[in-house]
Amino acid sequence: MRRGLILALLLALALVTSCKKQPPPGDLPPVGEAKSGAPPAAAPPANPHGEAPANPHGSMAAAPGASPHGPMAGKTEPRTLEKLPDGRLVMGPFAFAAPAKWTTKPITSSMRAADFVIPGAAAGSDAELIVYYFGEGGAGSIDDNLDRWFGQFQQPDGKPSRDAAKIEKTKFGGQDATYVSVSGRFVAEAMPGAGEAVDKQNQALLAAIVGSPSGPYYFKLVGAKATVDSNAAAFRAMLTSLQLR
Repeated sequence: MRRGLILALLLALALVTSCKKQPPPGDLPPVGEAKSGAPPAAAPPANPHGEAPANPHGSMAAAPGASPHGPMAGKTEPRTLEKLPDGRLVMGPFAFAAPAKWTTKPITSSMRAADFVIPGAAAGSDAELIVYYFGEGGAGSIDDNLDRWFGQFQQPDGKPSRDAAKIEKTKFGGQDATYVSVSGRFVAEAMPGAGEAVDKQNQALLAAIVGSPSGPYYFKLVGAKATVDSNAAAFRAMLTSLQLR
């Protein structure tokens, strides 16, 4: 009897000691964290210029994007650009003059600073200019963004579109800028729930990355080549009209 009581006491003591060695739930590392305490590896950044809206022109996803290299678009209440008494429009730190024939669209994405429809001469030949802004950090390097844009175009001879593109270093609004153009077959993948993929022949791109005190702005004009070509001078004039307020 006495021996049984002693064994019971020893078992109880061992059980209490074992429980004390187990950390309480609050001390456990987060799910997915390595035992060493290192955070889990981050997922590959999203393409900030890859969103494909219902009338998509490869509005990229645009990372371009939470992190500077992969901002993520969020729906916003429709908003329009402020118009100054002299007719110029306000966009972030800039004021600029938009071509009279271009139609402004309400902005409904957190990644977009402006949106214009550019009418073409024939049905289905419209173009669209979307201006993206991802914050002070932008959406990767200039070359990263150019590669994303050029990667949406295919050349008849199969050569890289960068080889067929024109790239110019310049200034707009007193800010460093990169101006590019390319044409070819335009192929843009769709983001889930963001519209249909695009695959169109005889398309063209005019684009510019313009620095500002609050971060770069990405101007991307894409559409039927005839429409883009006929509006090239107007697009350049709009960029030239940029002024810091």
